[in-house]
Amino acid sequence: MSDTQVTTMDRRGVSPRRVLLTLAVAIGFSATLVSGASGRTISPADLAKLTPASASSSGYMYIPLTPNRILDTRFNIGLSGPFKTGVARTFGVTNRIPGDASKNVPSDAVAVSGNLTVTAHSSGGYVSLTLAPTNNPTTSTINFPAGWESRANAVTTGLGVGGKLSATFVSILPNQSTHLIFDVTGYFVVAPLGGGATGPMGPSGPSGTDGTDGATGPAGPAGPAGPAGPAGPAGSPGPAGAVGPQGPAGADGADGTTGSQGPAGADGAVGPAGADGANGADGTNGVDGAEGPQGPAGADGLNGADGATGPQGDTGPAGPQGDAGPQGPQGDVGPAGATGPAGPQGDAGPQGPQGDVGPQGPAGANGTNGTNGADGIYSYRAGNVTLRSSGTPTGQTSVTFSTPFANANYNVTHMLTSDTDWNAQHMDVYLFVTSKTASGFTFVLNGSDGNPVNAPANTKVDWIALPTQ
Repeated sequence: MSDTQVTTMDRRGVSPRRVLLTLAVAIGFSATLVSGASGRTISPADLAKLTPASASSSGYMYIPLTPNRILDTRFNIGLSGPFKTGVARTFGVTNRIPGDASKNVPSDAVAVSGNLTVTAHSSGGYVSLTLAPTNNPTTSTINFPAGWESRANAVTTGLGVGGKLSATFVSILPNQSTHLIFDVTGYFVVAPLGGGATGPMGPSGPSGTDGTDGATGPAGPAGPAGPAGPAGPAGSPGPAGAVGPQGPAGADGADGTTGSQGPAGADGAVGPAGADGANGADGTNGVDGAEGPQGPAGADGLNGADGATGPQGDTGPAGPQGDAGPQGPQGDVGPAGATGPAGPQGDAGPQGPQGDVGPQGPAGANGTNGTNGADGIYSYRAGNVTLRSSGTPTGQTSVTFSTPFANANYNVTHMLTSDTDWNAQHMDVYLFVTSKTASGFTFVLNGSDGNPVNAPANTKVDWIALPTQ
């Protein structure tokens, strides 16, 4: 894409600077992304729905204005009183100063550029400029921390119905407020085929000799590349983790009580005299056996002294052991022991594999070539760059012009155009230019603590450099 464009110069002198921008450079006239916000642009197709160009038009033409204030809620300019959290308010932009063409935005304007400033805010948050009232906007135009320090940001945005814009203040705290200021610096109109609309005429200078016609200006820049294709679907979830091992068994219940002893067996019959019977099986002792019979009397001795009385016979053996009594009933089973604690949960299964990346979307159609610029001497540089996401110097991204300026007297306006969601990454950042030469300039991205930080990967910025003289 070319980064050089020209404006016209007629024989009266240089007319007010008009930069003829194609849809690519105008970048859809979306609200300029500011620090800490997600950037999105309005496509040329969406812009055409808002302000359809006729079949005889070719792109859009930018007309700079003398900067003038069309909104200052501190002094009831445009709207009265501060903005409250989550309440969208609408203010008019076009035909505010119809008697002064150097400051007025005409009714046929389709977009404007300017500076949005927040001041006297009671808490941190962000403000979103939208084409229609939106109480819960999903993008921001300027982010700011708590404290009364004023913050400003350059803005290029399309206009809503009736040449109006809406603004909404969003804070995480309820019942907060802030004052808003908007200074308009220029506007865009649909350019007719073959050249832009004539801007307001400058004051007539003294007549001079007619100069020769200037050379035809170079072709306008090519349209932007088409948007990237959508991301592929997410991978399927991984399998569930294995079931954890079973917990240990509970302790055994207590033993039941012992049953009562059975009754004693009946007494055994008296055994006959003789050898000792075999001992019965051990058991409870039976009652003593009956006394055995007396032994026989000794034979008559000779007449003599009476023989001694024979010894008493041995006691007969004990009768056999009586049968064991029946076993007592089984004691009741003790209560079951308490259940042991559950085993630990098994480890979670591994995460499923990453889903395949979806196919890249088709390349966008080439933008239409801008019309040839008229003779002139005023030029600009424009392009886009991906911010540094790693390495050093931290936060710094350099831009080199394909064709240097004569000197470093130029201003740079920039806009983040990638879908980076800064809020999800808890980043409150702001981007600014730190150094300029005739050959290029350097961006620095600072965090909320004032120190440089690298941007998330693939964060892109569109930029335009306009000479100040």
